Amino acid sequence: MRHGSYAWDERTVFRPHDGSWMLDLVELCYVRLSLPTRVPLPKVFIFASVFFFVQLLEHTDFIFCLLYFAFLILTAVAFNLGDGFTRLSGAYVFWYSLLIVIVGVTWKAVIGEPGETNLYSPLLDMSLYVASMMMLALVALVNKKVDVRGMGLGGGFSVGELNYTSAGLGCCVLGVGIMQAQVLFGQAPGGIVSALVQINVFPPLGIILSTIGAIKDSGGRRASNYINICAMSYMFYYGLIGFSKQGMFTPYVCWLVGAFYARLKIRPIHIITTGVFWFIAFSFLAPLSLARDLVEGVWDPTVRLEIIGYQLTHWTQFKAHVADLNQEMVAMDGGGSYYSTPQSSLIQRLSMISPDDALLTYSAKGHFEGIEPVLQYFANDLPHFILPNKQITFSGNYYDHEMGRGLAADDTSTGISFSPVAEAYHCEGWGGIFWLLPLLWILLFTSSDFVVGDMTKYPWGLLVVVWFAHSAPETMLGGMIYFVGYGNFGMLFAIIVVTRFAPIIGTLFGGKAVPHVTSPMRRLPALSRS
Repeated sequence: MRHGSYAWDERTVFRPHDGSWMLDLVELCYVRLSLPTRVPLPKVFIFASVFFFVQLLEHTDFIFCLLYFAFLILTAVAFNLGDGFTRLSGAYVFWYSLLIVIVGVTWKAVIGEPGETNLYSPLLDMSLYVASMMMLALVALVNKKVDVRGMGLGGGFSVGELNYTSAGLGCCVLGVGIMQAQVLFGQAPGGIVSALVQINVFPPLGIILSTIGAIKDSGGRRASNYINICAMSYMFYYGLIGFSKQGMFTPYVCWLVGAFYARLKIRPIHIITTGVFWFIAFSFLAPLSLARDLVEGVWDPTVRLEIIGYQLTHWTQFKAHVADLNQEMVAMDGGGSYYSTPQSSLIQRLSMISPDDALLTYSAKGHFEGIEPVLQYFANDLPHFILPNKQITFSGNYYDHEMGRGLAADDTSTGISFSPVAEAYHCEGWGGIFWLLPLLWILLFTSSDFVVGDMTKYPWGLLVVVWFAHSAPETMLGGMIYFVGYGNFGMLFAIIVVTRFAPIIGTLFGGKAVPHVTSPMRRLPALSRS
């Protein structure tokens, strides 16, 4: 482990020989979290080589193993070229590779199944993933050379000493206010409330900022305060009654990103609570997000909570219902699943290989959309007063109907996800991989860097990192284009609010924050391992 992962605690002790109070270095503390900036290529090569032979022993096709080996190496190269989590491009590479390919293929090996089984076109799929990662590495390099972070708008609005706790509280108050305005006044297209809802990033940003504030105020020992606890509970509640996986998991991801950014010192309580959360996530939250049919037509939050409570107290019945839903999803996918043995719904949803495979196989038979979906996505970035009759034709649901995979003819509301690779290939074939995706990635990274500025100096870029966790693997090309427009505008608006108004609002609602006084922390340049 690198010396940079350690921190030394300076404790005040009394020295009797001179009668003075001094700072004395007395103990090595728990490891502090830190956002990774690079992965060592030799270690990645060793892991990929071992995994290659493990796959061969499990009778995975040799070419598939070779392609996955190349994907892992290219992922490490792209992550390093993107400077890891210090840049938005590096964060994108992490989520893109992990949640499209790596989790799925790795878990197949863990349970002893050949990697290419239950796929229609496994070699085509993996070839496209490898090609896309090669292009993503080139885009990361170009983005690094054409660095616009120093000219970032976010840096121009920054303040010398931001009170993270007050700013976090102010963001939470604004976020809740916008959500309640939507309930009270509705969301008419082109109206003020509709515009605010489109750019309402304040609840997750409030969690991130208040988490950073809690860690800084406590000298790295505490990662929670009443602000982020209330905000996380509020977001989780709405995700729970909405049966939304994203809504239930986002608060935790925001807390985790803030904890890494502020370099939280890990304590046993953090390990225990994280373990408990993931146990609940796998055992109940992910299956619950699949069982939205239980509350179809039910809008009363109290009734929805009663339904959730009933499922908890009738666990066997709930598991049987979720198992039936999984079978229906398998049938919709054309009668197959990526895994030969039943897996938890969360494991199945942490990989895009299976849905991508269906669309890629369909496209390879000559069914290409052309550039029209991309043009429509850009048109939808225009506000209603400019383009009042915007059309939303292309979506995952639309492509699923095209393939005839099992959706009812009149079902236009069921959300179906594909990765950007799948839609890019469905639009322009291999050209979608070699020119369409790179152009959109350059546009996304450059515009985001210009808006948020240097992420090592300003924390609001962390919100984009959280957004990438959802958008990079499963919002197709439209998700990137949406963020280039509404996402960046929302971030700019949020930066202005955070630096100019949120601390004032936070002070009005919570009073003047008084940091928790702790012993100062000093980093040593090197530690002896002897």
